[in-house]
Amino acid sequence: MNIVVPYPNNRKFLTVDTMVQNAEFIRAFQNEVWEYCHNTCSGPWESDQLDVLHNGIRVRIGSEKDLMFLKLKYGATHAY
Repeated sequence: MNIVVPYPNNRKFLTVDTMVQNAEFIRAFQNEVWEYCHNTCSGPWESDQLDVLHNGIRVRIGSEKDLMFLKLKYGATHAY
């Protein structure tokens, strides 16, 4: 299952230029999500540099329990 963990305050980066300007913010949030997944997720999970999207960080998870934990931590995650 794939989910998108939205950026704080539902920030969106619609152009590459704004992503470059906010690279430090995006990288810090990505590291936070990865650390949370590493410490909390029980099933397999995967996310890398290609999973930085305009509206959040994509994470591939293998467990409904992990989805629940991510929703509790980050609020409205978008599962697909």
